[in-house]
Amino acid sequence: MIKKISIKDVAKLANVSPTTVSRVINNSDHPVSPETKAAVEKAIKELNFQPNRMAQGLITNRSGIIGIIIHDISDAYFAEIVKGVQEVLFDYDYIVNIYNTYRNVDKELRAVNMLIANRADAVVLTGGTLLDSYYKEKMQQYIEELKSYGSIVIGVTSHPFAIKNIKIGNEYIVKTIYNYLASKGHQKIAYINGPELLSTTQNRFSGYKQALLERKAVINKNLIIKSDFTFMGGRKAALELLDHLGEFTAVIASNDELALGLIWEFKNQGIKVPEDVSVVGIGNNPAAKYSYPPLTTVALPSYQLGVQIGEYIKNSLYSTKVVDDEIEVQVSLIERESVRDLNR
Repeated sequence: MIKKISIKDVAKLANVSPTTVSRVINNSDHPVSPETKAAVEKAIKELNFQPNRMAQGLITNRSGIIGIIIHDISDAYFAEIVKGVQEVLFDYDYIVNIYNTYRNVDKELRAVNMLIANRADAVVLTGGTLLDSYYKEKMQQYIEELKSYGSIVIGVTSHPFAIKNIKIGNEYIVKTIYNYLASKGHQKIAYINGPELLSTTQNRFSGYKQALLERKAVINKNLIIKSDFTFMGGRKAALELLDHLGEFTAVIASNDELALGLIWEFKNQGIKVPEDVSVVGIGNNPAAKYSYPPLTTVALPSYQLGVQIGEYIKNSLYSTKVVDDEIEVQVSLIERESVRDLNR
C-alpha cells in the first residue's frame, strides 16, 4: 500500500514545523525567510506532495475555482477566450470550470448558482447579457452574493451590473464595416442579425442603423434578416435574401459563422461571392481565412482578451491592493477576398 504523503513528512524533510509548511503552501502573510521557503518547496517537489485543496480553502477562504460562462462551445470566439484564460491560470493551480449555456436563461442562471455554491473565486460572463427581465433580476441577486464573499465578476461586452465590464465596441464595429463597404461603392447593404435575446445583437444592429442614418440611407426591411450566430443560420438567411436579389450588393453578417453559412449557400444557389454579392463578417475565427473566397472580417482578438482576463484575475486574487487594470480590446478590419470594389 502506497503511503500518503502528509504535511508532517514535508516538514520533516525540510527541517521546519508543519505550521511553516502550511504558511508557505497557503501564501500566508506571516513572514517566512526565502531560504526556508525554498527548502519547503524543494521538499514538496521531492515528495510530490499534493495539498488538500478543500483544507486550503478553509484556511485561505479561496476555492481555487474559476467559472467561465460561454454561450456556444463550438464557436471559436468563446473557445479562444477560454484558451487564453487557462493559459495564464494553469500555472497557479486554478480549476477552470466551463459552463456552456447556449444563451438559455435557465441554464445560465443555474450555472452561476452552482458557482455560488462552490464559492468560485472568479466568474467570467464571456457573452453579451440576455435581454430578459427575470434573468436580469436573478443575475443581479447572484452577482451581489458572489461579490459579498469576495468573488471577482467580469463581463465581456457591457452588462447592466456593477462588475468589471469589458467593452468590445459592437456598434463601432458594424459602423466600420458599413463605411468600408461604402468606400468600395456599395450603397445597398443587407444585414443579418443575431439572436434577439442577446445584447450583442442589439448593439451591433444599432451600429447598422446609425451607419444608415449618418449616410442618409433608407432602411429596407427586406434586407434585414433575423437569424442566430450559426452556420445554418447563415444558410437560411441566404435563402431569404434570394427573393431580393438586385436590391443589395453587399451583406454584413453579425458574426463569422453566419457569414460562412451565407457564402456556402450563395455558392450552392449559383451566386458568386464577391462577383455578385460581397460579404463581411465579424470575429475573424480560424475558418474565416480558409473559406472560399477568404472572408473579409473584423478581428476580435479573443485569445488575447482571454489572456488579459486571466492576468486580471491572477493579479486581483494575489494582490492585497485593489486592481483596476484596464482591459483593452483592439479590433481591426481584415481585408481578404469576399468584397468586390464597385469603384473599379
